[in-house]
Amino acid sequence: MVMIPLDRIRISSQNIRVDEPFGDEEDLELIESIKAQGVIQPIIVRQIGDIYEVDIGRRRFLGAKEAGLEEIQCIVREMTLEEAMDSSISENIFRKDVDPVTLGWWVKGRLERSGMSLRELARELGTTAMTLSRWRTMTNLTEEMQQEVRRKAVSLRNALEVAKMDLTPDEERALAEESRSGGSDSFKKALYLTMTEKETRGAPKDLLITRINWGLVSPEYEALNRRADEAGIEHGEYCQRVLTDHIKEI
Repeated sequence: MVMIPLDRIRISSQNIRVDEPFGDEEDLELIESIKAQGVIQPIIVRQIGDIYEVDIGRRRFLGAKEAGLEEIQCIVREMTLEEAMDSSISENIFRKDVDPVTLGWWVKGRLERSGMSLRELARELGTTAMTLSRWRTMTNLTEEMQQEVRRKAVSLRNALEVAKMDLTPDEERALAEESRSGGSDSFKKALYLTMTEKETRGAPKDLLITRINWGLVSPEYEALNRRADEAGIEHGEYCQRVLTDHIKEI
C-alpha cells in the first residue's frame, strides 16, 4: 500500500458509478466517519502516466476529498480496461441502484471474453443464471427503451415483458416515448394494451386462451409477480403451474 495525494487521483471511466451523484445521507455519514477515523480500507487504483485512476473505492475517494484529506491509502494494480470494468462490476453487482442495462452489457461482454457459460459465471458471482439472463436480455432492447430502464422509469420486470413480445423497433420506441412523456402509469397501460393486441393477433382461431385480466397496475397483478419472483420463475410459467395444480385438485 502507498499513500497518494488526492490531487493526483481521478475516478476511472471504467467505474460503473462514475457519473453517479455524491452527497446523499449515506455519503455524508461516510464523510463524518472519515473525519473521525480516516479511510480504513484502501482504495484500488491504476497508474495512468503521472496520475492514478480509482477502479474500486469511488465513495471512499470522494469522501476523503470532502473530509479535507490531502492523501489516501491506495493499492496500485496493473489492470487492462476490461479487468478494471470487471473489478468495478464485481464490487457493485449486488447494489440495488446499479441499473440492469449496465449489468446486462457487462454480463454479455464477460461471457464473450471468458467463454464461460451463464451458469459458470453465476456460480462465480454467487447469483443465479436466471438473474444474469434477465440482465443480459436488456441488451436486446432498443437504445430508447434501455434509457428508460437506466433511469428506472421502466422496471426490469416490465422491460422483460417488452423483450418477450418481439416488437418492431418502432413499436418499442413508441412504448419508450410513452414512458418518457407520460410517466409510469401511462407506460404500463400502453404495455398492457400492446400485450393484449399481440395475443389477439397471434392466436390461432381454434385456440382457447385463458388470461387473467387484472391489468399491469393492479395489486393482484403485482402480487402475482411477487409470488413468481419468490419461486424464481417467470410469471407466465407460475400462472400455468397454479392453474395446473388447481385443475388436478378439482
